[in-house]
Amino acid sequence: MVREESSGNSKYLKADLLDVIEIPEEGVAVMLFTTEEWDEKVLPIRIDITASFSIKKALGLVSFHRPLTHDLLVELVNRLDITVERITIDAMIDGVYLSTIFIKDNRTNETFQLDARPSDATAIAVRLGAPIYVADHLIAYAEPLENYRELRLGTASASTRTFDPTPQ
Repeated sequence: MVREESSGNSKYLKADLLDVIEIPEEGVAVMLFTTEEWDEKVLPIRIDITASFSIKKALGLVSFHRPLTHDLLVELVNRLDITVERITIDAMIDGVYLSTIFIKDNRTNETFQLDARPSDATAIAVRLGAPIYVADHLIAYAEPLENYRELRLGTASASTRTFDPTPQ
C-alpha cells in the first residue's frame, strides 16, 4: 500500500516485520522488513541484542517474568489514552536508519511525531499492532531474502524460550 507523506515527497510502503535474527558471532541482530512491492527483497536493519529480545518478546517468541522498557511504554500509551497510529522507517543517514512514531492524543485529538530508533519504534508497533511503513527509496538498501536463508533456518529451530537472568 503506497501512501504519500504530507510533509514531503516521500512515498511509503506498508511493510511487515518478516523476522528478527540474532547473529551471535557478531553480537548483533537484524530485523528483516518486507513489502509486497519489493518481491523477494528485504530491508535488513542491524540492531542490538537487547532490542532483538524485546521484539521477540512482543512476538511471543521468548518470555521474561518482568516487564521490559517497551512494555512500560505501552502501558503508558494505554493509560494516557494515546494511540500509536503508525511508525515509519524514513531514511538512512551516515549508516544510521531513522524512524518516526506517529502519535494521537485521543483526549485532545492532537497529533505529534517522535524521532526513534527503528528497533524501538518496531518493538512498540509490534506490541500495539500499529502499522509499519518504509520509505520506498530505501529499496536501495534492500537485499535478496535468499541472503538470509541460512541465518533464518538457524533461528527457526530455536523454539519459544524463557530468559533466565540467573548467572550460570
